[in-house]
Amino acid sequence: RCSHMFVAALFLYRYVPREKDVREFTTKVWTGEVEIGDFVPPVQAALSSPQDGRSTDLLPRMRTLQRKIQVMHSKARPKRIKFLVVPGSKFRYLKRKNNSSSDQYDVGELHFLVKQEAKGDLRKDARVQNLNVVINRLFASSATNARDHRLHLTTFAVTCLSEDCGILEWVPNTDSMRNSLSKSYNPLASPYCLRRRGKRSADFTDPDLRQSFEKSQNIFIKGGDLSKATESFEKLCLSNYPPVFYWWFVQQFPDPYSWYEARSRYTLSVAVWSAVGHIIGLGDRHSENLLMDTATGACVHVDFDCIFDKGLSLPRPEVVPFRLTPNMLDAMGPVGADGMFASSLKSAMSILRDNMDILLSVLEPFLNDPIIDWRRIKSSQRAINKDCSEAKRSIKVIEERLLGVYNLRNPNYKKVQRIDKIEDDGEDMMHMLPLSVEGQVQKMITEAVSHENLVQLYVGWMPWI
Repeated sequence: RCSHMFVAALFLYRYVPREKDVREFTTKVWTGEVEIGDFVPPVQAALSSPQDGRSTDLLPRMRTLQRKIQVMHSKARPKRIKFLVVPGSKFRYLKRKNNSSSDQYDVGELHFLVKQEAKGDLRKDARVQNLNVVINRLFASSATNARDHRLHLTTFAVTCLSEDCGILEWVPNTDSMRNSLSKSYNPLASPYCLRRRGKRSADFTDPDLRQSFEKSQNIFIKGGDLSKATESFEKLCLSNYPPVFYWWFVQQFPDPYSWYEARSRYTLSVAVWSAVGHIIGLGDRHSENLLMDTATGACVHVDFDCIFDKGLSLPRPEVVPFRLTPNMLDAMGPVGADGMFASSLKSAMSILRDNMDILLSVLEPFLNDPIIDWRRIKSSQRAINKDCSEAKRSIKVIEERLLGVYNLRNPNYKKVQRIDKIEDDGEDMMHMLPLSVEGQVQKMITEAVSHENLVQLYVGWMPWI
């Protein structure tokens, strides 16, 4: 009986509308033998064991599926489905009265994304969410966090139907950071000023912008002069497309108290995601994989396929520990990364380092899982041996980071012969010796905001925003 729901979900993700520009289609009414409300909704609250002994009857139950299915704009064209929900305590009453189709007790909606990964593996996303739940419990039980900060990772449920498809819980009230930036504008600038609107810098189709960045990058990639490449990047991109993300918070939260709270939540969330992302080697942090909560201002990360430093093996390696671009700094206020962000990052790293044994015990089975193919290589004895060595290497890298070692090495320096390199004997020692929490945090921030690193990233990462 439950297989009917499974088959229906598989049909949704495989269905491709004939016309490419279709944004919505209508599906049939649910006719399964089991009512939709009898299924546990695949949300994080239902799939995680409650810490306070709450009954599952308090969870909302799905009353009916809305027949109109939305097709999203992204390349994979996932489908967004919507359920109307009733309180769990009311559903049994409605079922006994044979009145489960009534909308009298509707309390809201649940949204999900039915998605197929062309190259990724959604089981990685599910495992990372399990890790994030553990980390949230560590934050919640930490005296440091309770006293100084409100560190928390926004999690969502990932229900895998196969290795490349599944159902993802939709995080409500969110929009991509790129879209949020495109809606921002500086009201103090002249209406005719090109630097007034964020839409200009967030427009990836702008040929002048892309050519300016690629021209700057090629000075290093093809010419080996990183200093001149950085100067060109600052002149052609950063100066012509100044940050305006600060104004998104002013416009989204006009009340002074709500504005301050939203900016604080944003800074705290960016800090905690930066700490966790660096530890597990989270890559592919382009502006579409960072979401903004339009109700609270918090930052939410999605798409966890590129983990364990997989980003360093890309054609354009992701050589920064986390995303901390000019617009992200602009939203933090005049002090940028030196105020609440640095102190929150320090608190998060302290908690993670203090609980190293717990995190490694969670990550080791994760890495040694024979079902998940981390490198997407063909199944052979040679591939299995390579996977084992990669798992051991990843565990060692994570353990070093939890001890304070900054071991993120830039592969470009082996591929490109620099003609402007300044010898620094202390740089190699930095990658070998453990640092204090303060030293590690300062090193991470320095590398993340470095224009020398930003100019080396893939153009689709949009490092100028």
